[in-house]
Amino acid sequence: MATRDALLRGRRRLAGLAAVAVLVTACAAAGGGDGLTVFAAASLRAVSAELEAAWTETHANVPLTFATEASNVLAAQIAEGAEADVFLSADELRPHELAAAGHGVDQPVPFAANVLTLVVRPVGPVREPADLADPGVRLVVGGPSTPIGRYTLDALDALAASMPDPAAFAAAVAANIASHEDNVRAALAKVELGEGDAAFVYRTDALSSDDVLELELPSAARVGATYAALRISDEPLAGEFLEWLTGPVGLAVLAEAGFEASR
Repeated sequence: MATRDALLRGRRRLAGLAAVAVLVTACAAAGGGDGLTVFAAASLRAVSAELEAAWTETHANVPLTFATEASNVLAAQIAEGAEADVFLSADELRPHELAAAGHGVDQPVPFAANVLTLVVRPVGPVREPADLADPGVRLVVGGPSTPIGRYTLDALDALAASMPDPAAFAAAVAANIASHEDNVRAALAKVELGEGDAAFVYRTDALSSDDVLELELPSAARVGATYAALRISDEPLAGEFLEWLTGPVGLAVLAEAGFEASR
């Protein structure tokens, strides 16, 4: 479809790789007495402080250092040799690819689920999903190599299929794509700052912001996302952290932030 073609032609942002390289260098000494380094999807940024606080209640001597970016960027860094103890991805694809390439100690473990949603400016031109095709609307989407970008493609295809003229809707929406962002938090920020009229984000991102409105999507366009964790280092505490994350305390913290149980 025209929307999918337009998104796939979007620039693959390399700036994110350069930015996270700085984080990787700073976190090079992972595990052990320095605590644990957790590479986490950008959509986990808002809940990372709560996870760290809950973890350190019982592991005061094992601090967590979170490096958050798009899952594809973090996966590329790990594949290139970046030292991390745990990888928390917004999809299952990247952890499985890393495990298959020998970068994981164990197999990936699903630990949470999320759902795609549409956020808009409180005062703006988009009041319902059909308005995304109106002339002049500025739609912000994730880059095609990011999990949020791939989920957005599916949602837009489903939305187009529900319209009276799917091809016309897809073409109009494609023409309204204002930018392809490196990660979901960057897409959210564009709408928060008024630099975009609408963006597809995860529901947890929508809940974390007081500056946007969430619009209900048709059931067919409510794309679900399964988050998976991969233990990268052989540091025993990395395995302990994953057990904690998928246990009652970790799941409760995630649920409080709006995440669902993994499917």
